Amino acid sequence: MAVFQELTEVMSLKSVIFDVDGTLADTETQGHLWAFNRVFQLWNLPFRWTPGVYRELLKISGGKERLAYYLTQHPKYRQLTPDEIREIYELKTHLFKDRVWSGAVPLRIGVHSLVVQCYEEGISLGISTTTHYDNVEALLSRHFGSQWTRMFRAIVAGDEVPKKKPDPAVYFRCLDQLGIKSHEALAIEDSQVGLKAALQAGIPTIVTMNTWTYHQRFTGARAILTDLGTSHTPSYGRGPRGWGRYQITVDQLRSWQSL
Repeated sequence: MAVFQELTEVMSLKSVIFDVDGTLADTETQGHLWAFNRVFQLWNLPFRWTPGVYRELLKISGGKERLAYYLTQHPKYRQLTPDEIREIYELKTHLFKDRVWSGAVPLRIGVHSLVVQCYEEGISLGISTTTHYDNVEALLSRHFGSQWTRMFRAIVAGDEVPKKKPDPAVYFRCLDQLGIKSHEALAIEDSQVGLKAALQAGIPTIVTMNTWTYHQRFTGARAILTDLGTSHTPSYGRGPRGWGRYQITVDQLRSWQSL
């Protein structure tokens, strides 16, 4: 009996940790990409990012880092100083937040229902992201109201750690804030970079791929799905026991986390 109880405790799901961009919402298409191109226009910069260009830039974690990298790959353009890049990024963040509050960035299918169910069942919720804290606050406030601060017990943004994903620092800090061990959590990511960060922190992970990441390889994921699904619009993908259609619930996460 004692052995069974100990095994149950080891396998218990205490927390679900979400990535933000591309996982909670498709923030890239209607949010970040739009905001970057708008600020490029306002700054009279001679370039715009197409979806194809941006898809490649998403391999670089962090908005400031993406812009800096892009400029190094295009020396024909005036090279911006770190202060200028920081100023552009701050304006982009402001534009993104306005975009979120306008309702242009909805949550992905199944996210709202799963978050609410986790909260109601006492599963603590965390955020581990490379995006700016203000972006997280805007998105969660818009879709969960003022109670989001009670629903999400830990928020770790990219600027709070020395290295961004695929480094696992954001996940280690989130686990520390939640007061749990890696095997007591399950992460939900959308990209190869995010999956690698979570796995390096020892956290079982499922991936809900999107239009920006569907071509990536997700080796090591417990499941690879189109989204989290609902009873009316189930997701499709490969779980631990094969291909199928899914509506991701707390019970489903418990069964996958305990494998």
